Amino acid sequence: MFGGIGAGGLALCFAVFLVLGVKGKGRVKLKDNPAAVVAFIASTSFSAAGAIWSNPEKIVSQGLTGLGVETGSGPLGDVRIGAVALLLGILLACLPLTPFRGAVIGLIAGFVWPATGDGTVFAIPSELAAAALMMVGG
Repeated sequence: MFGGIGAGGLALCFAVFLVLGVKGKGRVKLKDNPAAVVAFIASTSFSAAGAIWSNPEKIVSQGLTGLGVETGSGPLGDVRIGAVALLLGILLACLPLTPFRGAVIGLIAGFVWPATGDGTVFAIPSELAAAALMMVGG
């Protein structure tokens, strides 16, 4: 559709779009929920691109490990990845979002939701985002 973009090119484009849209100084001003959606799609493209784009996913993974998620004995007790995914959904639905907050939660959800595994309700948005990116040229 757009010619050769590549996964890294998509990641770069979505990262720039997200930063400029959340900053909101130009023509495009992402509001709270659109910022979360763009961030979610950006994180999906980051995962597909690998290389330097995998660093945000590593940071989220290290943060979850530090909190004891999936260890069975973290500081909050036995917290599994599904609970974190559900918590992110609750935050998106209930928290008064700013564009920045929406973007941060959307980015984290883009890494956590697919980690819940195939066949879970949280994997569906990730699979849809990945399919859309593949159609565009990722």
